[in-house]
Amino acid sequence: MGDTKIESRAIAAKIFRVKCLILLLVFSAIAVIAEEADRGYPSIFQAWNGVENRPKVSEPHRLTLHDLAFAHPYALLGISWNISEAQPYAGLATALNPSQLKAAQQRKQQLLSLNPNLLLLVEIRCRDAKYLSRENENQVENWWAVGFYPPNSPYWLKDSNGKPVVGWGEDTNGNGQIDENDRVLSYLIDFTNPEMQNLMINQAVALERSGLFDGIMLDWWNEDYATSSVGVDDWSATILTSTAELEARLTILRKIREQVDDDFLILVNANMRQIPKSAPYVNGIYMECYKPEYNEGYNLDQILQMEKTLLWAEQHLKEPRINCLEGWRVVTDYMVDLNTRVAERNNPENQQWMRMITTLSLTHSDGYVLFGDDNAIPVPDHLHNWYDFWNADLGQPIQEKARQYQGLAGLFIREFENGWVVYNRSGTTRTVTFDAPVIGINSGKRHSRYEIPDFDGEIFLKPLTD
Repeated sequence: MGDTKIESRAIAAKIFRVKCLILLLVFSAIAVIAEEADRGYPSIFQAWNGVENRPKVSEPHRLTLHDLAFAHPYALLGISWNISEAQPYAGLATALNPSQLKAAQQRKQQLLSLNPNLLLLVEIRCRDAKYLSRENENQVENWWAVGFYPPNSPYWLKDSNGKPVVGWGEDTNGNGQIDENDRVLSYLIDFTNPEMQNLMINQAVALERSGLFDGIMLDWWNEDYATSSVGVDDWSATILTSTAELEARLTILRKIREQVDDDFLILVNANMRQIPKSAPYVNGIYMECYKPEYNEGYNLDQILQMEKTLLWAEQHLKEPRINCLEGWRVVTDYMVDLNTRVAERNNPENQQWMRMITTLSLTHSDGYVLFGDDNAIPVPDHLHNWYDFWNADLGQPIQEKARQYQGLAGLFIREFENGWVVYNRSGTTRTVTFDAPVIGINSGKRHSRYEIPDFDGEIFLKPLTD
């Protein structure tokens, strides 16, 4: 009887081990599937600020509508740089706050459960940041509200009189320019200073080692001219030369790449410019597509430049590539409130620009796209609506980029697993036809023949098959 009990227990233990092994294999398979799952298209990204027209959707769900986002680490995962009352300057911090690490890990898991393809990048400040004089610093109520560096720090860029230089401001009175009556947001940083560069490198390393973030984003990236202007509205002279700035930028990239793993992502904001010298180190360009008039759209020359730079970046930057194209909406009410912003983004003109920017990205890249606010208006930059157009499930691209439709200049088509994308900037309305009826996402109709206006685009889904 005793032997029978022992044998039964042995069999039960063996069955238990087999069950555990099966569960382990199942969970491993799920993990592999999640890890290898390809993101679908369109792939939308978030630049600092998020969606405003989905108030009933929770914040994590709004963030995970996007496949890539960059911002301050606290905005993404609720973790800050490790500052304290003894050392309150975020620019000097080279580690994340350990007391917030567990909560940040839990939030990361939550976000990935909602979107396993989400990439999170942290902006590292290099061109400008918040500055407070010693007098103003003594008046802040909370120690964490001080500037990025101490007021007397050698990391601030100074003018010929030894004073810090304004780097950016906000047009709070709506007169279309930034002057002494407006709010100064930042002052210039001397990123040619080797010690300041080392702080940036150490921050990048800390972000990678945390296991929380996929990479970094560097703003104001320029190989063509200097960005250290003597005044916000005066670019006729700069504190640093273009050569000095470029050498510093390349040094920063090289030092970061020497310290991080090869799959750590670097995204730089080069607007619509190519950056051949930075290309060996950079995974993507953030194409923040500037336009001079907030109440107008883009002209053909600007659109052609978008195409040219995007195609160049898709061919020349370091893999994996994460090129991000952002178009700005047309603004009719400059001093806009929330309801006006949401309504303006949804008007027919901006819906058309959104479709054009989205389809341009889809036909000319394997990257990410965003259509948001013009950063000239006095609200947080890059706020945007979520458009139903972006809910289309195209799957993966199965055709080359920038393919003309039937040889027509300016009319592009690209096939995906689940449909086609058409983008038109040919100068006139064009007709596209398909062998069988397809569903137009914008029109909501099922036809085999569609007309696409100039400076517009459409997504077509293939009919479901048995």
